[in-house]
This record gives sequence, structure tokens and C-alpha cells, in this order.
Amino acid sequence: MPALAFIGLLWIGLARTGSQAEPGSSAPSFELPVLDGSGALTDEDLRGKPVVVNFWASWCIPCREEAPLLEKTWRAYRDQGVVILGVNIQDAKSDAKRFVEEFGITYPIVRDLDQSLTRDFGVKGLPETFFVDHRWTFIGAIPGAKTGDQQGTVILGAISEDELISNIEILIRRAGSAGE
Repeated sequence: MPALAFIGLLWIGLARTGSQAEPGSSAPSFELPVLDGSGALTDEDLRGKPVVVNFWASWCIPCREEAPLLEKTWRAYRDQGVVILGVNIQDAKSDAKRFVEEFGITYPIVRDLDQSLTRDFGVKGLPETFFVDHRWTFIGAIPGAKTGDQQGTVILGAISEDELISNIEILIRRAGSAGE
């Protein structure tokens, strides 16, 4: 009987994994240190803006593949109020900084040291990108197809430019219709 109880608890835990980011549900609150050491960033700093949240690590090959696209997109859409937020996990600070320098990343990067935001978002693997509207509500997520495992983490394929842009356009339309 104890084994059956354990299996039941395990099933409940697994059923909750990844279910936090359902479209229409509220995105979680957070306060995380900014990689450059300039303080902390919170969800309150981002509310009222369309936000693209990208979870990554420096050793993740698809994360490296999509980094230039995310930076290019940030530069193209930041004047329209879109924020791209990079959430670094499972990295030494020096490795994360090297990654940011290598790809010339200028959008905000925070470090999820205890992976609490990673869990709260229901991240299934790396990289994974979430789209949160100006009301701080999930509109969707783009997990790539599983490509393997590395350092005990599921590795997913990089986001495509079409997926990224079409979801950003939805965020912008939602923010625009809220102001009318």
C-alpha cells in the first residue's frame, strides 16, 4: 500500500509539471537578480507590457542557435513596447555573461538560481519561450521538438522566426486593443 501511495503522489506531481502556463492563466510573480548585477527585476516591472520570456543556458546548443534571432527581434520590436526577457538557468554567472557578450544580447537577462520561476512557468526543457500579454496572462508557449538530453535537462529545438514573430504580433494586437 505505501508503494501505491507513493505512485499516486508521484503522478500528482507529474500532472502538475508543465501545467502552469496554460493560455489564459496568470503568469507567476517573481523577483530575480539581473545578470549584469544592476539589481533585481520583478513581474511588476513588466506588467502592462507584452513580454516574451525565454529560458536558456549557455551550454544548450539550440539556445545558442536562437540567441541571434531573439536579439534581432528585440531590436525590431522594443520601440513598440515589447520586452524580451531572458531567464538563465543552470549556469555559472561567468558562463552566462560570456554567452551574453558572445551574442551581443542587449535585452534584460535574469538568473533563476533556484529554478523557482522555471518550475512556476512549467518549463519542459531548454530552450523554451513563453508569451505573456500586458495583463500578465499567458497566451502560449513554444517548446521545440525534443532533440536530446544534456546535464539532466531535456533539450528542445530552437524557436523559428515565424513562430516568434507571429506570437509577438498577437501580443501587440492585444495590448493595442486594450488601449482602445
